[in-house]
Amino acid sequence: MADVVPFSRAKKKKWDQTMCRNGHHRWRPVKSDPFAVHRGELITRFRCERCGKERTKAT
Repeated sequence: MADVVPFSRAKKKKWDQTMCRNGHHRWRPVKSDPFAVHRGELITRFRCERCGKERTKAT
């Protein structure tokens, strides 16, 4: 008979990290610097609650 090789169970992925990795961020405006002016445009900074990635949006 052949030797039986034991396999370990697959580890569960963290749900929050998987969501952000697939592009589904949870954007919230940064409260410490609500508005900034850049080249005459009003800029709002957003930060993802789960992963901390930042983006800006001209309003």
